[in-house]
Amino acid sequence: MNTQLSKLAKNIRFVIATSAALSATVVGSVNAQQTKEDANVEKIAVVGSRGAPRSVQDSPVPVDIIGGEELNKAGSADMLDLLIGAIPSFSARLQPISDAATLIRPVNLRGLPSDSTLILVNGKRRHRASVIAFQGGGVNDGAQGPDISVIPSIAIKQVEVLRDGAAAQYGSDAIAGVMNFVLKDAAEGGSFEVKHGEYYEGDGGTTTYAGNLGLPFTKDGFANLSFQLKNADATSRSVQRPDAAALIAAGNTAVGDPAQTWGNPEIKDDITLFGNVGLDLGDDKEFYMFGNYSERDVTGGFYYRNPHNRGSVYLGPGVDDGVRDGEGNVVLTPTLLVGDVAQSQGAARTCGVVRTNVPNVLVTDDYLAMVADPNCFAMNQIFPGGYTPAFGGNITDTSLAIGTKGEIKTGFLADVMYDISGTVGRSESSFNLKNTLNPSLGLATPTEFETGKYIQLEKMFNLDLVKSVNAGLAEPLTIAGGLEWREESFEIVAGDEASWKAGAYADQGFNIGSHGFKGFGPESAGTNTRRSVAAYVDVEAYF
Repeated sequence: MNTQLSKLAKNIRFVIATSAALSATVVGSVNAQQTKEDANVEKIAVVGSRGAPRSVQDSPVPVDIIGGEELNKAGSADMLDLLIGAIPSFSARLQPISDAATLIRPVNLRGLPSDSTLILVNGKRRHRASVIAFQGGGVNDGAQGPDISVIPSIAIKQVEVLRDGAAAQYGSDAIAGVMNFVLKDAAEGGSFEVKHGEYYEGDGGTTTYAGNLGLPFTKDGFANLSFQLKNADATSRSVQRPDAAALIAAGNTAVGDPAQTWGNPEIKDDITLFGNVGLDLGDDKEFYMFGNYSERDVTGGFYYRNPHNRGSVYLGPGVDDGVRDGEGNVVLTPTLLVGDVAQSQGAARTCGVVRTNVPNVLVTDDYLAMVADPNCFAMNQIFPGGYTPAFGGNITDTSLAIGTKGEIKTGFLADVMYDISGTVGRSESSFNLKNTLNPSLGLATPTEFETGKYIQLEKMFNLDLVKSVNAGLAEPLTIAGGLEWREESFEIVAGDEASWKAGAYADQGFNIGSHGFKGFGPESAGTNTRRSVAAYVDVEAYF
């Protein structure tokens, strides 16, 4: 009897323990599933549908959502570097010595040019940058996309990325997809952060100060403000050029070491201010306004100009010394490009020939005799060791969007959601060049130039209407329509006269304009404007 009772008690304990374990497993599974569902519900995307915002799980197109907190966990303070690490198909190349592409890094989604991705901020089209990437690494040549780098990560609530072609819905700017930067909209709280870092080589030191503050805008609204200030030193992954090393070995002490720098540009006083304001107007209507002001100075580098062989600056036409090659052809000896002051005034040429097929032209008798003649000169007198132009610019970016949206309650448009907005965006790139010259001006040339500006200005007014209609489908049919007026202008501002002028020595073979990046002349200056009006109708059925 006792044995049977003992077995019965054992069985009861086993059943109870098994039930408890199964219950714990079921509860844990339910909680995990609930947590997963809650996480999915929180990830609401605006892109991909003109109907009501959907969760990522219910979106009819593939949408990635990267939260602002996730972006801030990364060590970098650069928005482009953060997105590269978070979005698989997104890239932004570092392009040293690439003219204006060095100042504004072009971005690529799905391997397509930067202007094939539609960039939105709070669902509104972002204006394009003023820089056209003529040397944009191949894929971006000729592209003109928005400058994403002006958006600080601390101002971002989330980034929505539609990594699929969406031209049918959003237009030709969305061939590669859509990126929507949603700004923070908290009415309270805030944060402040300081980041500093540098590369192991000891260069590229970057310091970033950023802050965000949420304030109430009356009792029914919010004003969320953000700022970022960044300074970044240049990097150098350079070794001395063989031709520069040979000049130094020959006794030319004016050659830099390294003569040419290959690395990221220097960024100074990169300041960005962002504001996002919203106000509940009651009766399912709201007012919104957001915008930014951003400015930075960027200085990069160009290729080294050798003081023996740079054509139209140092190198002139060759001379016949009576030497012939194995086939009997005359071999011309390279010579220094020597300017003749008297010849520029109509007199006969008196300056002699200075041969450059020597280790160091500066110590030859011909060169010393030329320098002693007040009627003659060469660019070696300004830059005896050659030179590497420093190309830079001041980039200014501003934007403002104002609108109202809500639901129409009465009339023939009852139950229609509307959105009326006006936006303006302006991007200005002011270019400069240092450590270079305009050879055609002779020894009177300056060595620093303001070479001109690009200005991109865009204005837009939008009206969007959306209504859901029950049509017996799995979900209501979404019917949308709208109008847009847009004006875009691109302006070129001429640079300093010395940056484009053909000086007195142009007829003697000297290069015209600031060498490395010729300034924009009066013939290039001006504004080109286009205006467009468009209407659309969109019908969306979700099966």
